[in-house]
Amino acid sequence: MKLTHYLKLIWRNKKSRVGLIIILFYIILAYIMPYFVPPPIVTSVNPSKEFLPPQLNNPYYILGTGPIGESILANIVYGGGFIIDVAVLAGLFTTLIGILVGIIAGYIGGFTDTILMAINDIVMTLPSLVVLLILAAMIRTTNPIIIALILSSMNWVGLARSIRSQVLLLKSMQYIEIARMLGLSRFHIIFREIIPNLGSYIAIHYIFNVESALYAAVGLYFLGVLPVNPNNWGFMISNALNMGLIYGGKGVWYLIFPSLAVIGLMYGLMLLSYGIDEITNPRLRG
Repeated sequence: MKLTHYLKLIWRNKKSRVGLIIILFYIILAYIMPYFVPPPIVTSVNPSKEFLPPQLNNPYYILGTGPIGESILANIVYGGGFIIDVAVLAGLFTTLIGILVGIIAGYIGGFTDTILMAINDIVMTLPSLVVLLILAAMIRTTNPIIIALILSSMNWVGLARSIRSQVLLLKSMQYIEIARMLGLSRFHIIFREIIPNLGSYIAIHYIFNVESALYAAVGLYFLGVLPVNPNNWGFMISNALNMGLIYGGKGVWYLIFPSLAVIGLMYGLMLLSYGIDEITNPRLRG
């Protein structure tokens, strides 16, 4: 099927359509709005603008200001691209590693399968949060690719085992046996016969991996194990909690708006994944 056909199916489903609209909004927010919104550059604390409430008559301060008089809108806009880059890359790396390990283990089998699944089980038993914290604290980088690799280092194991199970099931199908009898190469069987049948399954898990990476990236900045970035949504939430803004009062919007930014993006990804699942799963299709 063509890509346009899949897009039409996604658009017809109510959940995936709303999720896609939300994700497109965040893409515009992160990659287009920085051309129209001035960066939040503040050289010193400005008491007259400190923790101003949302200013409806001033688009730049429509979400209010932070602890040093910076625009919360500008913080969210200029922090969005980095968070999305990390989440998308981490989801991609996690998915690719899981697919590679799962297909090799499931299709080749034998000693290769035993070794790969042993490594998979060892990684699965490690405390992933502790490992991520140690790696992030040791490397302390601002490079989104390296951060994405750190986040994907522990999250591929579940997908690898799931892909292996799917490949073992597909490998026993008659059309795979016929392809072998015809002398078709492993490359052809894997990339032309097996992977296309796993397309929707992989797409859904990719979105789940992006969701997981989004939470993890925000969490690492929230915990302060990555270099300080005042525009990062996780740092803003952490800074707000350290100031006691969770108890309300002056400046509570400095906590509310970055939290809503994270929740909104997560909600869009969830709706898109649920919609794709309904489209591809006959038991859920209406």
